[in-house]
Amino acid sequence: MGCECEKPDDASEEVRAEDSQIKDLEGQNSNLTSRSHNDKPEDSFSRYIFEHINALRENPQSFIDVIEKAKSHITIDEKTGIKIYKSSVKVALNNGESAFNEAIEILRNTPPMKKLKYNPDFVIDLPKNELDVKSKEYLMDQVRLKIDSGADIKSFWKDIVNDAESCFILTVVDDSGLEDGNKRIDILNRDNKYIGISTVKIGRSFACYFVIG
Repeated sequence: MGCECEKPDDASEEVRAEDSQIKDLEGQNSNLTSRSHNDKPEDSFSRYIFEHINALRENPQSFIDVIEKAKSHITIDEKTGIKIYKSSVKVALNNGESAFNEAIEILRNTPPMKKLKYNPDFVIDLPKNELDVKSKEYLMDQVRLKIDSGADIKSFWKDIVNDAESCFILTVVDDSGLEDGNKRIDILNRDNKYIGISTVKIGRSFACYFVIG
């Protein structure tokens, strides 16, 4: 059915833990619902990612320079000694520069494909408390409800980042989780047709939920 990439004990989330204090989720996220009756998310964070994923699908080679420049943000964390992507957020990496180079080669050899359509039925209901944001089961339960309602879901995951640009780049490179390559494969799979994106603000960070089918 696809990977459930929400890993509370994953190294990348541990590095970001200090930025993940939950304060009045309902109040902070009144304008981040991502629900839309149109053809794209309403909030700017989710809309940025949605539009860039589709631009990537239409012209993969046009993002080679973007990933190349992003390599300048790879460094070594002084406290842990692990490779990290450091922009407005620090995210632990598994392989570092070699994964960025692999992504570049894949983009160089990937032909254009149709855009993903935004599907409101794929949008995960936003969690309203700290436990649900951190919960491994929350996303799984939400996806099960949608599948039981007839949604043809193939993949889903959650990322926690500080900005939409980093979220998009790390999705393309896909070197910050336990199952490298699944996110990139999913967004560049020409058989996939639909996507839903939900974003919830947690302290200075954002939890972004992806569902693809």
